[in-house]
Amino acid sequence: MDLKLLQAKVEFEREANISSGILALLLEGKTLTEFARFAGNDIREYIVTQRLDYLLSNVVENSSIRIAISVLDAKGDSIYHYERSDNPFSSTPSFLPGFARSLLMKQEMEEQKLMFLKNGNHAYLYGRSIDAATLASPVRASLEDTLAIVVTVYMSEFDRLYSELEQEYGVTPLIVNRSPTSPIVSTSHIRTVELFPGTILEMELTQDYIRSERTALVDWLLAMSVMLGLGITLLLLFLIRRFIILPIESLDNQLSLVMNEHQSNIEKPKGIDEVSRLGVKFYELYDQLNINLKESQTLAVTDSLTKLPNRTRFQDFAKRALIRAWNRHSHVSLIYIDLDNFKFVNDRLGHEAGDELLQYTAQAFQDLLTKHVPKEQAALVSRLAGDEFAIVLAHDVLDDRLDLASSVVNLFEGGFKTDRYITPVSASVGIASYPNDGEDLRELIANADMAMYHAKRTGKNRFAAYSHTIAREARRVKLIEDALKFVNCDEEFSLVFMPFVDKDRKIKGLEVLLRWYSPELGQITPDEFVPIAEQTGTYTKIDDWVFRNAFEHLEKLRSFLGADIVIAINISAGELGQASFVDRIIELKKLYSVPDSAVELEITETFGYFAVQQVLSVLRDLRNHGFRISIDDFGIGYTPLLQMIDYPVDKVKFDKELVDRLTDKSHHQLMQPTVELCHLQNIKVTAEGVENADKFELLKDAKCDYFQGYSIAQPMTITELRQWHRQYKLSNED
Repeated sequence: MDLKLLQAKVEFEREANISSGILALLLEGKTLTEFARFAGNDIREYIVTQRLDYLLSNVVENSSIRIAISVLDAKGDSIYHYERSDNPFSSTPSFLPGFARSLLMKQEMEEQKLMFLKNGNHAYLYGRSIDAATLASPVRASLEDTLAIVVTVYMSEFDRLYSELEQEYGVTPLIVNRSPTSPIVSTSHIRTVELFPGTILEMELTQDYIRSERTALVDWLLAMSVMLGLGITLLLLFLIRRFIILPIESLDNQLSLVMNEHQSNIEKPKGIDEVSRLGVKFYELYDQLNINLKESQTLAVTDSLTKLPNRTRFQDFAKRALIRAWNRHSHVSLIYIDLDNFKFVNDRLGHEAGDELLQYTAQAFQDLLTKHVPKEQAALVSRLAGDEFAIVLAHDVLDDRLDLASSVVNLFEGGFKTDRYITPVSASVGIASYPNDGEDLRELIANADMAMYHAKRTGKNRFAAYSHTIAREARRVKLIEDALKFVNCDEEFSLVFMPFVDKDRKIKGLEVLLRWYSPELGQITPDEFVPIAEQTGTYTKIDDWVFRNAFEHLEKLRSFLGADIVIAINISAGELGQASFVDRIIELKKLYSVPDSAVELEITETFGYFAVQQVLSVLRDLRNHGFRISIDDFGIGYTPLLQMIDYPVDKVKFDKELVDRLTDKSHHQLMQPTVELCHLQNIKVTAEGVENADKFELLKDAKCDYFQGYSIAQPMTITELRQWHRQYKLSNED
């Protein structure tokens, strides 16, 4: 019993000494100062907590020992609590405030105490008083100026030995608090051992236990059995050790080396005994498991299509980069990349072409980092989802991010080429940097995404760095998006009309344009709200209002402009993919008795979007029901002119930019052939952006059919249009 009690004392002292060791390291090092300085700052407190984890790992070899570190003030209120345990929701134990108050009230430098927990286990508390300002031993005793730092060790091994004593001897050991000056007395039936000054562990041998263990006959039989059994046991132990234990120990040692990554696999046994055969099975099993594990780990952090790191690996890398940047006072930039017009590649060329594009793009990004990022800088490119990529760049010079983003955009200059395809895609790139644009990964992702959408809205194929201006624009987009959900079309929307004329300056039709005045946001241009409406799905309500009002005004417009006047109405790109749109617009045409060929539907040349078979079917159906089809903004998109042969199109409208280039002296010779190519396909041509008489005459000589621009007329309400028409007739008659 004395040996068992001594063993319990040794284990108690070993676990108790952990607390004093931890406390000494905390007070000698900078960890406690870091806690006090950066409490409340998530990322910095996280870094200090990591240091504390590292410190505990060095002090305590057994990672399963539950340890808590608490800092409390004189009132017993917890300032900080850290616990290494399996419980993620741990909090300050209820017994700590009283212990801390007692330590500070006694004005002791240190105090230790053994706590009895509800589950029968024990916890050892070791506390020291420290100065609240210097975090060192207090110079003067003042409760307001002192703190208590307490290290709590849950005595798992001591509790195990304590429980074994109770089970073996049938009596619960007693832990007794006595004065440190009182002598410790042991008798033949009561054995004691001092755990620490003032606390002893006491155990009693009962008479029942002694009687059950001793009789003369039992002693004699026991002695004979021991002598006989000892010889047999020694022989068996020798044989077992020689042929079973030693081979198993060798196998166990090798498995431990493998598990600790000191060697790749165990040595393959060469014997024919059972243990050797077992070792061979272990060798083959671990070899296969190791292969499967490496493959699983790789797949878990790798995108299967592009072989780039996936979102999980991206987040881990970015978080580590942020921690290093915080320590080094350097930068981490997140470069967010979205491929423009990627949907066209899938729709037009097929998903196989889209996959090939993503693979080649991923390789181009990898090569770009290898070429432009120095070895001393850390960088990672990953595929987040679909056609979205992200580059994490750790760097010291802030302008490095702009050089890299510019190189990314340049990869797509003139489109992007793979082995089998030339895809006219581009990249919209957004940049956000630590610490200027955010102090954690979540904030950086949000701001980089915001900057990317700004680049996309301002023309695509460009990069933008996050700024307060971009943030304001994003807030306005959100306000417009919210306003569109609840807009009252009849009160806030209005229509204006912009005439177009033929070569003799006779009015042949009107382009219907939408205007929106919001009481909260003021005047909002179509360039602002139409893309948002298409993205949020509110364009159907808007288009329906436009068609109803345009059809309703048609008869009034024809009453003073002429019975053959045509109105041209823009269609949202999102409507083209919906077959229900055809039924809805045909029903409105019948409802308002709109004559055939009185309405042109203008479709913006959105990167060949309407070349998709389903959309072509919608256009043919509309044309068969008396609508004319016109391509708006022709010349700024990607549709080859020769593909117009396949389109059910009546007219194309040359964009102002194309008109400016064709009327320029350096490209003037291309103007007439371009118009004639359209005429050969029975397609009329309208020239937009006719800002002066010279342009009108040049375009007229090139055989353009219709002309539109501010030199002819600006967008007007019906009232303004009526007044303008009177003056226009008079000026033409003169």
